[in-house]
Amino acid sequence: MNRNCVLLFGFLLLALSVAVAELVPWQQCTSAGVEVPSNCTIHEVYIDPCKEAAESKPCKLKRGITGNITFHYTPTFSSEKVEGRMFWASQVMDIPFLGMDPNACLATTCPLEAGKMNTYHVDVPILNKYPVRTYDLKWKMWNEEGQECCFLFQIKITK
Repeated sequence: MNRNCVLLFGFLLLALSVAVAELVPWQQCTSAGVEVPSNCTIHEVYIDPCKEAAESKPCKLKRGITGNITFHYTPTFSSEKVEGRMFWASQVMDIPFLGMDPNACLATTCPLEAGKMNTYHVDVPILNKYPVRTYDLKWKMWNEEGQECCFLFQIKITK
């Protein structure tokens, strides 16, 4: 299979996953109730599975499955490499979700170009050891200079 066929196949898989994913509510990251400056614009956030999105409720994800998140963003910075990670935004500190590779270039096009819209797509394993509850989650993507994209959303982990 030539490179163009592989790229087309990958694009079709990504398009299909966004087509079945649900647009979910999200908000800009905050610290002590104040909006945190972001170095990008988040356009849309999709989660699959998420039947609850139509009612603006947290997505219910069963332990043991792998969900996925896709979001469209436009960075205000350029960068050769970026890291990305999902955190539980607890009252005390941000706790990273386990089982995810922090190399964001595996999930988005690198190098990032300032002002160019991009897509980030990643599988999220919902491990059996995660407690059943509703989580406030923070998604962050950053470079070595500390420039970052950040947004908040909710999921509900179920049995």
